Amino acid sequence: MKKINAIAMIAVCAMLVFSCKNEGKGNKEIKDAAEEAVESVEGVAEEGVEGTEAAAAALGEEATDAIDRTQDALEKLEGIVPYAAVEAKPTFNGGDADSFVKYVQQNIKYPENALENGVEGKVTVNFVVDANGKIRNAKVVNGVDDELNAEALRVVESAPAWTPAKQNGKNVPVTCSIPVTFKIVK
Repeated sequence: MKKINAIAMIAVCAMLVFSCKNEGKGNKEIKDAAEEAVESVEGVAEEGVEGTEAAAAALGEEATDAIDRTQDALEKLEGIVPYAAVEAKPTFNGGDADSFVKYVQQNIKYPENALENGVEGKVTVNFVVDANGKIRNAKVVNGVDDELNAEALRVVESAPAWTPAKQNGKNVPVTCSIPVTFKIVK
């Protein structure tokens, strides 16, 4: 639409400049040229408007279809894609986040090879507590050493079921993260 308006403005300006330069000389020719330019611009404008209306109608249908497909996909994914924030967070053994930290501390076994080689550090494990309270998709996101990473992952994956998170009164999956620190005490 902006392009059509720009063409019309250029044609009008051209007619004004042309008629001013000729100061009444050949008025019939100027008038005919001006009318021809206006008719040409009007024709382009009409075609542009018709094309724009058709494109808008087609885009409207496609946009509506895309929105419907997106809503359908979101409904199918609900319960599969974990939430980042929920009304009620998942709990471990009826406690808060500290309960899970204590569980990990009590069940972690320092890998002997890492202990002998003095390997220390913090391993961060991300996981999903699904709608049934089971841990799924555990993975190391910040690791230190293959043995330490594997041990942190083993303990997280072997944890008993949690009480799942709730959103709108329904159990939902939620993403969680825990840092597991390996420190050699001398």
